[in-house]
Amino acid sequence: MKAYVLAGGLGTRLYPYSLILPKPLLTLGSKTVIEHILDWITCYKFDEITIAISGRKWAYDLILKDTYNGIRLKIKSSDKPLGTAGQLKLVAGEERDTFFVSYSDSIIKADLKDAIKKHKENKAIATVLTAKLKEKLRYGVIDDEKGFLKRWSEKPEVSYRVAAGAFVFEPDFLKYILEEKYGMNNAVMNAINAGERVLVYDVESFIDVGNTNSYKKAAYEFAESFGEIP
Repeated sequence: MKAYVLAGGLGTRLYPYSLILPKPLLTLGSKTVIEHILDWITCYKFDEITIAISGRKWAYDLILKDTYNGIRLKIKSSDKPLGTAGQLKLVAGEERDTFFVSYSDSIIKADLKDAIKKHKENKAIATVLTAKLKEKLRYGVIDDEKGFLKRWSEKPEVSYRVAAGAFVFEPDFLKYILEEKYGMNNAVMNAINAGERVLVYDVESFIDVGNTNSYKKAAYEFAESFGEIP
């Protein structure tokens, strides 16, 4: 079984940090983001991991070698950004077996072996790893009925589920990627609309590093884990 890390985005939401180094090569604590992701992925004994990028391969070559934690590592570069699903089809288009996919801007804690097992037990074409979040709204929420106020909830807490940035797929999923540049959400919805089984699997936790605010927050949290410097 193979795994793919999709790292082909431009990283514009992380400017200016990602102007020189690609987003996955920014550091959190003593390691780069991509190394944190690979530490998690290599807990499962994949046959091979492919990192899909779109340029600046020289930077990845400085950090990564031919293997990582004993698993063969490949780096494939596209000429241009293709969207998450478009890039996946480019690098995994010949897959004939179940495979795993991770984005490169979130660090996840989850039992990958269990996620793959549940995926197969449920005969799903896709399993989306998800995270449950809670957030307190900044404003009071008003409910009305025919223009008359019925309920006023002051800054309520809302719960919701988000895509954590990792998936388990069957090869047939690739046929739902309809264009060269395509988003993963569109491909997943195509599969659902065609009557396919798409499973949700909740992770224990995930850290988003996809924009400047979330990256700075994560970087400070990792720095604090080292303890106070005298």
